Amino acid sequence: MLISTRKRTVPGLGERLIALRQSRGLSQQVLATRAGISIPRLRDAERFGAATTETLTLLAQALAMDVDSLLGRKGGA
Repeated sequence: MLISTRKRTVPGLGERLIALRQSRGLSQQVLATRAGISIPRLRDAERFGAATTETLTLLAQALAMDVDSLLGRKGGA
Protein backbone atom coordinates (compact mmCIF):
# COMPACT_ATOMS: atom_id res chain seq x y z
CA MET A 1 0.00 0.00 0.00
CA LEU A 2 1.31 3.42 -0.93
CA ILE A 3 1.06 6.22 1.61
CA SER A 4 1.05 9.77 0.32
CA THR A 5 3.77 11.99 1.73
CA ARG A 6 2.23 15.08 0.19
CA LYS A 7 0.49 17.42 2.60
CA ARG A 8 -3.10 18.22 1.83
CA THR A 9 -5.19 20.97 3.31
CA VAL A 10 -8.33 19.53 4.85
CA PRO A 11 -11.09 22.09 5.54
CA GLY A 12 -12.08 22.14 9.21
CA LEU A 13 -9.32 19.75 10.28
CA GLY A 14 -7.50 22.27 12.45
CA GLU A 15 -10.58 23.22 14.42
CA ARG A 16 -11.57 19.58 14.91
CA LEU A 17 -8.10 18.60 16.08
CA ILE A 18 -7.95 21.42 18.61
CA ALA A 19 -11.42 20.61 19.93
CA LEU A 20 -10.65 16.89 20.20
CA ARG A 21 -7.29 17.48 21.86
CA GLN A 22 -8.70 19.96 24.36
CA SER A 23 -11.77 17.83 25.14
CA ARG A 24 -9.38 15.06 26.13
CA GLY A 25 -7.27 17.41 28.24
CA LEU A 26 -4.18 16.90 26.08
CA SER A 27 -1.43 19.40 25.36
CA GLN A 28 0.12 19.58 21.90
CA GLN A 29 3.23 17.93 23.32
CA VAL A 30 1.30 14.97 24.76
CA LEU A 31 -0.76 14.39 21.61
CA ALA A 32 2.30 14.67 19.36
CA THR A 33 4.16 12.18 21.55
CA ARG A 34 1.24 9.73 21.57
CA ALA A 35 0.94 10.01 17.80
CA GLY A 36 4.69 9.68 17.26
CA ILE A 37 4.93 12.95 15.35
CA SER A 38 6.76 16.21 15.96
CA ILE A 39 5.09 19.19 17.60
CA PRO A 40 5.61 21.33 14.45
CA ARG A 41 3.82 18.65 12.42
CA LEU A 42 0.87 18.77 14.83
CA ARG A 43 0.89 22.58 14.77
CA ASP A 44 0.70 22.56 10.96
CA ALA A 45 -2.32 20.29 11.15
CA GLU A 46 -4.01 22.47 13.79
CA ARG A 47 -3.16 25.86 12.28
CA PHE A 48 -3.49 25.16 8.58
CA GLY A 49 -5.37 21.86 8.35
CA ALA A 50 -2.30 20.55 6.52
CA ALA A 51 -1.48 16.87 6.98
CA THR A 52 -0.29 13.81 5.12
CA THR A 53 -2.28 10.60 5.09
CA GLU A 54 0.27 9.16 7.52
CA THR A 55 -0.16 12.08 9.93
CA LEU A 56 -3.94 11.76 9.82
CA THR A 57 -3.70 8.04 10.57
CA LEU A 58 -1.30 8.55 13.48
CA LEU A 59 -3.41 11.33 14.99
CA ALA A 60 -6.61 9.31 14.65
CA GLN A 61 -4.97 6.35 16.40
CA ALA A 62 -3.65 8.59 19.19
CA LEU A 63 -7.17 9.99 19.67
CA ALA A 64 -8.71 6.48 19.62
CA MET A 65 -10.84 7.11 16.55
CA ASP A 66 -10.80 6.36 12.86
CA VAL A 67 -9.67 8.78 10.18
CA ASP A 68 -13.21 9.28 8.83
CA SER A 69 -14.34 10.49 12.26
CA LEU A 70 -11.29 12.72 12.57
CA LEU A 71 -12.16 14.27 9.23
CA GLY A 72 -15.78 14.78 10.26
CA ARG A 73 -17.09 12.26 7.74
CA LYS A 74 -19.11 10.36 10.31
CA GLY A 75 -20.41 10.84 13.82
CA GLY A 76 -17.31 9.94 15.91
CA ALA A 77 -15.49 12.07 18.54
